[in-house]
Amino acid sequence: MSVVVVSYTGWVQVRLATNPDPTDEPRGVSGYTFALPGEPDLDRILRSSNPVAPRTHGPPIGLAVTRVTVDGTAVATHPLVGARVDLLGDPMFESVNEVVYAQGVEPLEPFELSIAHGAFHLQRRAFLDLANPAATVYTVPRSVLAARAATFSFSTDLMQEATGCADPVAFRHHRLELLQADLRCTHDPTTTAGLRRRISELQITDPDDHRTVSMQFIEARHFTLDGPLTFTDPSGWLTGLDTFATFAADLVMGSWDADALSAYTKGTITLTTY
Repeated sequence: MSVVVVSYTGWVQVRLATNPDPTDEPRGVSGYTFALPGEPDLDRILRSSNPVAPRTHGPPIGLAVTRVTVDGTAVATHPLVGARVDLLGDPMFESVNEVVYAQGVEPLEPFELSIAHGAFHLQRRAFLDLANPAATVYTVPRSVLAARAATFSFSTDLMQEATGCADPVAFRHHRLELLQADLRCTHDPTTTAGLRRRISELQITDPDDHRTVSMQFIEARHFTLDGPLTFTDPSGWLTGLDTFATFAADLVMGSWDADALSAYTKGTITLTTY
């Protein structure tokens, strides 16, 4: 028996309103996130591909396998390195202004992971209640939500890994300079309005402001992938995969970029082969 750990990293887009705006606020009014002129409404969906109205100078949206280990030893030439990873089902942070759960540790639901590379495909979901696949965060007991709660920490470590910078104020100042340069050569009125709004937010330099502090938030979540498995492996990259066992999945998100509405994401899925 061997333990195979597939690790992935990248950025996801999260277009959501923030307190004190209600969760379903479509444009952003009182919080520190907003939809720009010309952009569609905010929708709370975490997108690991096909971002909606991606913003200039933001990180590229996408997740990919970066490392595969077998029994603790990295296999640099493993064919899954570089595989595309997707979070499916339009996942959202389910706090609802702390009605469902506290912000920062609220459940992320649904959690359905896909790994694809050529003809290879592995896909599986972690259900809130496997006996009741239709269960939602609004219908399950509090104990079920508690099992899905994140572990919250506060550090610049993940930001350093994600951006190469451990200073949120400096990071935002650099983005400000890029947008100011764009504004000087922009003539389209809609684009100009959007740049001015972003610039006004980035000019808030208080290190204790939520726009800055949130770059140091780190949320870690654990899931058990227990739903029906989709598995296609014509080249035998995971020969002997135990398809009857559940898969453990861990997800870490942080380095929240309030200007680009994106978060750095890294995760693992642990598999057993015979």
